[in-house]
Amino acid sequence: MIVRLYAQLVVLAVLATTLATVAALGARGNWVLELFSHFPVQYLLVLLLAAALCLGLQRRRWAALALLAAVPNLLVISPYLPGLVNRPATPVAGTTANQAPIKLIAANLYYALKDPAATRAFLAAQSADLLVLSEFTPRWRQKLSDLDRTYPYFALRARRNAWGIAVYSKYPLRAVEDLALGDEVSSHLRVVAELPGGLAEVYAVHPASPSSPAQARQRNTQLRRLAQRLTAADPALPKIVAGDFNLTPYSPYFRDLLRDAGLRDGRLPFGPSATWPAWLVPAWIPIDHCLFSGPVLVRNVAVGPRIGSDHLPLVCEFALSSSERL
Repeated sequence: MIVRLYAQLVVLAVLATTLATVAALGARGNWVLELFSHFPVQYLLVLLLAAALCLGLQRRRWAALALLAAVPNLLVISPYLPGLVNRPATPVAGTTANQAPIKLIAANLYYALKDPAATRAFLAAQSADLLVLSEFTPRWRQKLSDLDRTYPYFALRARRNAWGIAVYSKYPLRAVEDLALGDEVSSHLRVVAELPGGLAEVYAVHPASPSSPAQARQRNTQLRRLAQRLTAADPALPKIVAGDFNLTPYSPYFRDLLRDAGLRDGRLPFGPSATWPAWLVPAWIPIDHCLFSGPVLVRNVAVGPRIGSDHLPLVCEFALSSSERL
């Protein structure tokens, strides 16, 4: 009786995960189906384990179904698998190995967080060159006022909701621009920074969270307008786009952004680097990103520790190989 119940639970897991995989294939057709597209890592692990259990239970047809359903999930995450097995130990593209790296931290602060101690300690310990901070509120502005001494250059758009944003820099900012991405609720920034190696454009963005049809459409509109803005920008300048994108690399809309804007995913050689939700490890997905275009060497992309937010910070190290010289 126990074995039979056990077998039924395994079969149920195969059915549920197969249906979720099929739903993800229809991500462009409906905003709910797109939500299923964000978890191929979890689906793959469940399906491979279920296939092994089905074989042990002599449920070969169910094992075959599990392995078949695993294939599209494996294909989606396959570009990121080498980084899980063997992270690059040397520069992966574009510049000399001895050039000092630039460190950028993209962190969602969580606008309602009461205790900023962990966030402040992390930022102080990292001593990054650039900070892109999402959910930046007037309260966070007050709690992070010490950053003004470390980062004399900044562009701050504090809001009393989850859609404020901030860029802090150790290097001069030659230009600051508010990006119009199709709504008046959220803030997004473009700055031109004088970084070691030359000028670079840094885009700090936080598209809408797709928790309803309207918000999903809004996020997709923001992504399209961001791609248009990037395409119209000076092609001679390297570009770094960072923030909480509210979608994973497995979404078709993320792939559209990379294609249309000519961007590449900085985490690609280093593994998936899941950042959310910080407190629920089995559901971790990578929705915070650092994207690049132009002559930029990505040296490392990694996830930082818990800082009290529902997101883990993303730590990116890169160097410019050639751009407009100062």
